[in-house]
Amino acid sequence: MIEQIGGNPAANQIPIGNLFKSISILRIGAGVLLLSRHGWVAAHEAYEFLWEEKTWNWVKAFSDAGLPMPTLLAPAVAITIAAVAVSWCLGFLTRLFSVIMMPVLIGVIIKGTSAETEIAWLYLLIAFTLLLFGSGAVSIDKLFRLGENWGHSKPKKRW
Repeated sequence: MIEQIGGNPAANQIPIGNLFKSISILRIGAGVLLLSRHGWVAAHEAYEFLWEEKTWNWVKAFSDAGLPMPTLLAPAVAITIAAVAVSWCLGFLTRLFSVIMMPVLIGVIIKGTSAETEIAWLYLLIAFTLLLFGSGAVSIDKLFRLGENWGHSKPKKRW
C-alpha cells in the first residue's frame, strides 16, 4: 500500500531503498526499541522468576492492580512482549503479532501509571499502523509473500 505512494509501482526498485519509502523503518525502530527497553529485560526476569524462583516486581504490580493469576499472567505478558518485538524487528507475521500486542497495551492503559499509559498509547498507535499497512518492503512477510492478498479475492479462471 504505502510503498506505492509517490512513485511508479511498476518500477523495479531496490529493497534497501524501499526501506525509507515504506512502513519498515517504523516497524524496525519500534521493534528494536520494544526489545531493548522492555522485551529482553522482561523475558530475562520472567525466566529468573519461573526457573530460579527469584522474586519479580511485575507479579506484585499485577497483583496490586487486581489482575487474576499474576504468577501466570506476568510471565505470559513478558514473553508476549519479547515475541512481538522480535516479530516486528524481522517483519515476520507483523499483523498477527500487532493484534496479539493490542490487549496487552490496552491492559497497561487501563491499569498503568501515567508514564506507562503514555508509552502504551504510543505502542498501540504503532501496532494499529502496522496492522493496517503490514510489515513493509523489507521483511520476511514480503520475502515469502505472507498476508499479501488479505482482503483481495483471486479472480476465477474462465475456460
